[in-house]
Amino acid sequence: MAKEENLGAENMNREEEIQFTENDQSGGKPRLGIWVLVNVLIGIAFVFGCMMIVNRYIFIHVDQLKTAYYLSLLSSNIMFVLLILIIKASKRLSWVELGWKKVSIRAGIIDVFKVWGITMVIYFAYMFFLVYKGLTPPENQLSQLLQRPSLLALVINIFLIAVAAPFIEETLFRGMLFASMRPYLGCWTAVVISAAIFSGLHFELTGFVPRFILGIGLGYLYVKHQSIYPSIGLHALNNLLAVVMISTLS
Repeated sequence: MAKEENLGAENMNREEEIQFTENDQSGGKPRLGIWVLVNVLIGIAFVFGCMMIVNRYIFIHVDQLKTAYYLSLLSSNIMFVLLILIIKASKRLSWVELGWKKVSIRAGIIDVFKVWGITMVIYFAYMFFLVYKGLTPPENQLSQLLQRPSLLALVINIFLIAVAAPFIEETLFRGMLFASMRPYLGCWTAVVISAAIFSGLHFELTGFVPRFILGIGLGYLYVKHQSIYPSIGLHALNNLLAVVMISTLS
């Protein structure tokens, strides 16, 4: 029964790939190509520029620090959703082209936990190295937001960080950024570069390496399954555990 479900999912993916090749490419040029890449990079820069202005306004006029962090996080999520929708509409892209494709649930879950295990081993090895060198990672704004939450705050944290953020970021970084690089740079070069951009845009130097490794794992899952759902699953699992650990240990 499980084999039949897996074969059915694989056949659906093959049919979607064939349909994508026949209907969504014109003149041999990939629709997720250079212009999508340019729009994504310009759009990301524009959003971060706008967020500098928005954050300045928020943190000046909002007295409660946690409330200000929530408003900042919500504002950035809304802007990135708008960016995705604008690029999707302007280039007439389908959600399937952006990686929203059916996948074998069982195979996806197994691979999510495999990649998560590898990233955790690398993460703890990296943290041990930092401690050995006498380096203490600074506490970032997100950690302050997650500390000592009320029940309502915990639910909001989980929704924003472990549900909304993975869908938004995976659609943007894997579904758009990686996919538009891939035809020109090759699969694994695009995985590495998109992972570096993904990690760098979090603007946390000490966390760059583990987040970069996570980005490579997310790209690997997308390449293997031709779907962003396993990537979303890994991203959500990683963020959920971070939220729960910081909330319970603070």
